[in-house]
Amino acid sequence: MKKIFTFAILLTVSSVSYAEQWQILGTRPMGMGGAFVGMAQGPIAQYWNPAGLYQEKNVSGMEIPVSAGIEFTGKTMENASQLGQVAKDYTALQTAQNDGTAMNAQQMAVFVKSLPLIQNMNEKGTGALVEAAGGLNLKFAKVTVSVNNYTSLGASPFVDTTNIGLGTDGGLVSGVTLNATVTAPVDPTQAAAATAIAGAITTIGYGNIANLICGSPTCLTPANAAELANALVNQAAASMTNQEITDAANILVANAEAAQPIIAAGASGNPYSNNQTDLTIKGGSFTELAFGLARPIKPVSGLTVGGNLKLVNGRIGYTKFKVLQNETGMTDPFKDFTDGMKTSWAPAIDLGAMYDLTKLSAKLPMKPRAGLVLRNLNRPSFTNPDAQGGKTHLDTQARMGLAISPANFWHIAADLDLTKNLTPVNGFKSRQLALGTEFNIINRKAFNIPLRAGIMKNIGNSDSHAAYTAGFGINLLYMHFDVAGVVSSNKIEIEDKKYPTKAEVSASFGLLF
Repeated sequence: MKKIFTFAILLTVSSVSYAEQWQILGTRPMGMGGAFVGMAQGPIAQYWNPAGLYQEKNVSGMEIPVSAGIEFTGKTMENASQLGQVAKDYTALQTAQNDGTAMNAQQMAVFVKSLPLIQNMNEKGTGALVEAAGGLNLKFAKVTVSVNNYTSLGASPFVDTTNIGLGTDGGLVSGVTLNATVTAPVDPTQAAAATAIAGAITTIGYGNIANLICGSPTCLTPANAAELANALVNQAAASMTNQEITDAANILVANAEAAQPIIAAGASGNPYSNNQTDLTIKGGSFTELAFGLARPIKPVSGLTVGGNLKLVNGRIGYTKFKVLQNETGMTDPFKDFTDGMKTSWAPAIDLGAMYDLTKLSAKLPMKPRAGLVLRNLNRPSFTNPDAQGGKTHLDTQARMGLAISPANFWHIAADLDLTKNLTPVNGFKSRQLALGTEFNIINRKAFNIPLRAGIMKNIGNSDSHAAYTAGFGINLLYMHFDVAGVVSSNKIEIEDKKYPTKAEVSASFGLLF
């Protein structure tokens, strides 16, 4: 048995994992930061670590957990926030375009700044991840039977910034004239800004900008980069302060290099009608029918092992929605996603181990326990939709945990993913580190109120921030009502409102005895 576990651990850790992100099933684990492998109590122990089914003083009964959450991955929200601010300034640009009035330095800066931000939406790991879990878990002594569903859906954008040309009839900002004087500004601050802007225009390419503004490299009254910069600054001086003009110049300089290839592509005539901007939506819904059992390993005092035999129903969905192309049957990407889902069945195996370290020495304080779980050890595969083809594998997930109990009413736990798992968002990887605690402020059999708090961090992505968790329960005799939530420490302000980049909620009802 030891050799089997050793081989399984080495195989899992050394291979590249393409598994789903480890989902948090149950309100108690969510409130504790997602750390439960070393505790693994109650009917949901079957999911977290089936070896925990054999823990002393473990409860039996029924538990019904449900949870749902959303996470904006990569720099999705950061880019959206900056684009939201840019959108406000675009109102003035649109007004100038419609009225045929002159464009100023600030409007040009806003336009140039927006292009790299849009391009950044194509970075790997950028998108949105939606997850949900829930089911029915029944435990009788050391045996469990459960039906649980785990669903995850990822949306990954791709913005085509190559095919953005509008042809010779007008560029991206057609109709905007530059009728301000092209002589150099007299004011020293404005003159310095004009010089900086001229350098940025040279980096981008004067001819490219002319093509975008009016569809021809010779259509502008300013004949070169310097004259164009003078015109932009002189026009801005009529309504802007010197500081605002300087800020606009700095924005142009900072974004010119990143915007150059995008503007060049638009100016070269790559037609907008060929634009390939799309939204890829993929994910799966897996329903597990599981039977779990745990037993002690008698030669090793304190060591228990457990396993699950599962029959898994997998529904896999996939669609790539061409945002700017009018494709038949693609008017609703989510409808196309669900209509094309494929359903198939596969068997799966989980293994778990738990070691009560007090058996090594009765003098160890706080009842330390260590746990390890390997989910989907046989990598079950499921049929993909026709649009995607092939198979989707639920690769093995490995997670370890530690737990201590300073008192019978106080528990502390920590978990760590041993595998780095891919998710339905292209390029977004998940490897969770979790820490949490539970404190029963009223610890009576007939009436109990547990309070929970924790923190989790995806160490598999450098862009991820820590998320905080909290929860509480009300236990009356055998009835248990619990709620919990997760919110990221990182918040983004969009249109004067702040939003977390990650949020989850969970609730559960149990009859435990």
